[in-house]
Amino acid sequence: MSRGILRERVFEAWTEIRENLGRATLQSLGVMLGVASVLGGFSITDSMRQRSEQLYVKLGGLDKLTVQNNPVVSEGKPTAMRAANLGLRQEDRDDTEQVKPDDVQGISMVKGVRARVRSAFADQERPVSGIGGDFLAMEGYEVAQGRGISTQDLSSAAPVVLLGSEAAETFFPSGNALGATIRVGNTPVQVVGVLQKRYFRFSKTEGRHNMFRRQNRVIAVPSSLVQRRLQGDVHRRLDRITYRLPNIDVMPAFTRALRSIIKPNHRLEDDFRLDDVQARIRKRNNNGEAYNMIFMLSGVLALLGGGLVNVNIQLAGLKERVREVGIKMAIGAPGSEIFKGFMTEALLLTALGGFVGLGMGVAFSWAITWVLGVPLKMSLASFVWAYAMATIFGFLFALYPARKASKLSPMEALHYE
Repeated sequence: MSRGILRERVFEAWTEIRENLGRATLQSLGVMLGVASVLGGFSITDSMRQRSEQLYVKLGGLDKLTVQNNPVVSEGKPTAMRAANLGLRQEDRDDTEQVKPDDVQGISMVKGVRARVRSAFADQERPVSGIGGDFLAMEGYEVAQGRGISTQDLSSAAPVVLLGSEAAETFFPSGNALGATIRVGNTPVQVVGVLQKRYFRFSKTEGRHNMFRRQNRVIAVPSSLVQRRLQGDVHRRLDRITYRLPNIDVMPAFTRALRSIIKPNHRLEDDFRLDDVQARIRKRNNNGEAYNMIFMLSGVLALLGGGLVNVNIQLAGLKERVREVGIKMAIGAPGSEIFKGFMTEALLLTALGGFVGLGMGVAFSWAITWVLGVPLKMSLASFVWAYAMATIFGFLFALYPARKASKLSPMEALHYE
């Protein structure tokens, strides 16, 4: 029985909407715009977040903690103690190797230097990276030809070098880099490997711009070679030490333990900093959540404005339907039935407007991400949020007109002109 009554209410509501299509369209316009705004905003934020995560994965992953020199002084000049410090050193890397080794999947180190690089085909001053440990894997490099730098190369400061794809093309345009010799500064080194070309565009709007063009210029030698032969550094200084910790849950404890070991080596001075990639991602995600709130607010304002317009249109429409309401009451329809009928019509209108709004939101999201040049990502949660908000606002703004209709006097309604 109740299903039949509900079906009858929905049929009457649908008939009313069809017969007054212009009015119904105006009533649902705010719902459409609100849903489209919320869905579009969420989807654009999700798309940009996904693209950023893809970039970090290409850069070697999100599960890394980096220790690097921190020369910044907050106030005035550095203290004498800090000025006397030697910075990050091989000693720091060796000492921290004992910190929860089961939690660490890889360790890499880097020592950079700028040097004159010469081959038979080119002579340029370039940055040279002294690398060690799991540098290639942790930075997202792959060897295309030859081999990487081995532990033996590192311990003996072997005169070997890896060339990025662009560096190999520059110094050996004929393509026979592997096994050849180049000079880094005054040191002859043998090319033992050529790295795979890396390519990534954040968006199509960047044209041919490759975000990894700098990585393809890399010239990598053992870090020990830079320390001992290119710089003659007896203290074996480093620019950066990176740890890979796949289990993100241990990152806070590992960070504290790492700091407690390194700080005594630096006379308790904060001349180094720890950069947690996951913390950076969380910060970026928090910014994304702020944008989500802004988009949601814009959708709420659209729904609020549309709801107020909807109330006015419903009240105006009620004046045209006073006699209809009076007739229903005269033949025995209670006020509650009138209330339910008006609410059914309003909710059906909201449902239809919400579906159209979802379609508009998809089109809007696709258009914006197409202009930005990033792949579109849409989550089920975005659809649910947008539609749920429309339903809540549609229900709330329908209450007053429906209640007003249910309180009409049958006699006054029948005499209404």
